[in-house]
Amino acid sequence: MSFIVKRQLSTLIPPKIASASNLGAAPGAKRLANVVGFYKALPRGPAPAPVRKGLLGKYTAKYFDGDNASGVPLVHLIVAVFLISYTLDYNLHLKHHKKGAEHEEAHH
Repeated sequence: MSFIVKRQLSTLIPPKIASASNLGAAPGAKRLANVVGFYKALPRGPAPAPVRKGLLGKYTAKYFDGDNASGVPLVHLIVAVFLISYTLDYNLHLKHHKKGAEHEEAHH
């Protein structure tokens, strides 16, 4: 009779769980040990600051990161837009009016 009961139980319980070594242990103990081992292997403390390379990286580190954050990049942007727009104006329009002769003839 016990053979019939074991046979019926073996169909309900997967073989990995029903093995003799796992019957005495808690079902989640191995998994919990793996999780604990994973977290023990992680580094402790604050993450190191990223090392920025290149011109844009150095600019970002200087003006945007940490306690150095400031409004200086806005001033840089305004100056850059002014220089670009003045250069375009000069090359497309102003250099043709250097002597002012066109404007003097129009007034007479």
